[in-house]
Amino acid sequence: MRDAGPTRRTVLTGLGALFAVGLGATACTSDDSSGPTPAQRKEDDQIRERAKQAAADLLNRYDAVVAAHPDLGAQLRPYADEVALHLTTFGGVRTAPPAATPPGESVPADAKAALADLATREQQGADGRLVDLPAASPELARVLASVSACQFVHAQNLGSAA
Repeated sequence: MRDAGPTRRTVLTGLGALFAVGLGATACTSDDSSGPTPAQRKEDDQIRERAKQAAADLLNRYDAVVAAHPDLGAQLRPYADEVALHLTTFGGVRTAPPAATPPGESVPADAKAALADLATREQQGADGRLVDLPAASPELARVLASVSACQFVHAQNLGSAA
């Protein structure tokens, strides 16, 4: 009997769609070698800041889930490590995990519900990076598309594990 998670075809189709969106966002730009305008640099800085904050928040959530469910630590560490790479890609620095989960942000007591929560947050992150694609410079758009694709795969994998 097949696992209820997404098929390889579904994941590859999703990644292909994300890649196509990334190409579409950058394909119609000029190859003007004069570089980005001050307005574009400012927009890119704002996009990077949003992405950096989202990665830091997601990484803190991974830490909170592992603290609440230590048995999930080995399963979640590769995902958290990739989110940490996203954080540094956008100019952030990995800090020590918070001592406690922020108020109103309790981790579900059930491990499967905690995985589903992480899957939802990863999908929201993937969607957030895609929203910023049209306003980003071509170079940043490629990074955003890659991070979005990675988070999409995380969401699919975590969702099928939940």
